[in-house]
Amino acid sequence: MSDQQGKKDGRRNKWYLILGILFLGYGSYRLYSHLTAVETDNFGSVLAIGFIVFGIYDLFRYFKKM
Repeated sequence: MSDQQGKKDGRRNKWYLILGILFLGYGSYRLYSHLTAVETDNFGSVLAIGFIVFGIYDLFRYFKKM
């Protein structure tokens, strides 16, 4: 049972890394596109910052469980 738990944790650990990188990249792209646009709305900026924060949190969980 311990071996099976180890495989499950390793797989989950990879997903934290993958999702963290994706959320951080997408959030950074959204924030950059909002900052360079002529007209922007606040909701888009808040959403982009939320993606960045969630990506950082996922990366933190990945490196914490290593």
